[in-house]
Parts: sequence; structure tokens; C-alpha cells
Amino acid sequence: MEYIAFGDESGTTGSDRCYGIGLLCIRKDTLEIFNERVLRLKHKYGIVGELKWSKIKNSAGQANICIELLQMVLKNSCCFHSIIVVKNIYRNWQTDKETAFYQTYTMLVKNTARQLKKPLEVIIDQKIDKYKKNDEVTGIIANNMLAMEGVKKLVQSVTMQDSKHHPGLQVVDILTGAVNSGYLKFLNPQLELSVAKEIAFKRMAALLGWDVFHYDTYPNKDFNIWHFPLEMRRVPDTMPIRADYNVPLVRREELS
Repeated sequence: MEYIAFGDESGTTGSDRCYGIGLLCIRKDTLEIFNERVLRLKHKYGIVGELKWSKIKNSAGQANICIELLQMVLKNSCCFHSIIVVKNIYRNWQTDKETAFYQTYTMLVKNTARQLKKPLEVIIDQKIDKYKKNDEVTGIIANNMLAMEGVKKLVQSVTMQDSKHHPGLQVVDILTGAVNSGYLKFLNPQLELSVAKEIAFKRMAALLGWDVFHYDTYPNKDFNIWHFPLEMRRVPDTMPIRADYNVPLVRREELS
């Protein structure tokens, strides 16, 4: 069994107090089915163009596709692994943001491969970097780190590709944006996002069995949130995932 992991980030630019990186891992033999389900959801909710967290603004359909994508990932053979990094505590971020960013990306790739224990092809969303081989180096270093722990080479490749061609990159954009924004709201309780995002947060948290979308998880093979650096673990708390699929979708009148 082999996996493809689609990777994206949120919050690296601007003044956000944290950034997130997410990897959505899909079995290669189920990728075609996954892509078809995503396309059906986009058609159901009239989503034109790419799925992006930044496009979730003010409609019930936009909120509902976030909820249904999370439900799809939880119910099926996919898994989602993420790292949320608090910038002012992560010392490397203060000196070289690009290097620091890929250090955390590499840690996430390595830990995800170790959890899956299966060969992993990683496709990450395109970025404009000073150094042109960050993707390739991420895979090499992740495998070196695994070897130091006595684990065989699992990361087959890491490449940057265009999200237009990969529904997986679009879905991981939504999930990573949601998890990162949830922690931003913990760090800044006064932060208010779009009406569709705010209501989607509540339903997505309820889907995980949580009251708010602020927590990290115990090491979890299926849906993992890792707060970093170490000082941020269990802040505000570590919670298990107890999926509740009875969470209702959003009605149009709830946004008025």
C-alpha cells in the first residue's frame, strides 16, 4: 500500500501570530475515487474554480463544503497531519523564515511517514522560494531523520506542483487554513473572520467531538494536530478525536 500526501501551508505571510502546515494522505488506489467525491461536492455547492480557505466568505454552501470535506476525510481511508507553529516562540523564525519554514515542513513529513509506515509520495503546493530545491531537500532530510531512528526510506519524493491540477491540494488548503485559523482565534480572541468561516469552525469542531477548534491531539494516525514549539504543546489542551457525524449542515438562514 502506497500513499500520496498533499501539502499546503497557511499563515506564513503577514502578521499572523502562527502558521500551519498540513499533509493530507490518500492511498494511491483510492485517489481517483477521492477526486471524484471532491468534484461532486464542488458541483453540489456551486464552487467554481479552486477550493481555497481564503474564498470561504459568506454563503452556507461555502461553510458546508468545509464541513463535508472534513467528514469525508474522517470517514474514509485518508489521514490528515498538521503542525501549527507559534512564530514568536519559534526562534529559527526570527533569523531565516524560509529555512525555518522548511525545517518544520521536514519534521511534519518525517513524522507522518513514521506514523503511516508506508511509502509516501509528497506533493506540495507551489511556492516562490529563494532556494529552488527546498522540496527535494525536504525529502532527503526527512529520510535521513528516519534512518537515524532505524526506519527505512519511506519518503519516495517531494515535489512542488500546481494546485489547479490536484483536488488533494485544494482540500488540504481548506483543512490547513481551518486548523491554523482556529488556533489564531485562540491566540487572539478578538479576531473575527468571515461569517461562513465562523460558523464552519463551530461545526468542524463538533465533528471532532470538541467545543472549540483550538486544541492539539494526542499522536493520532488519522487526524493529527501538533502545536509547536514544545512550550505550546497542550496549550490550551490536548484532546482526543471523537467523531460525531450527526453534526448538521448550515442552513442559509443561519448566515443572515
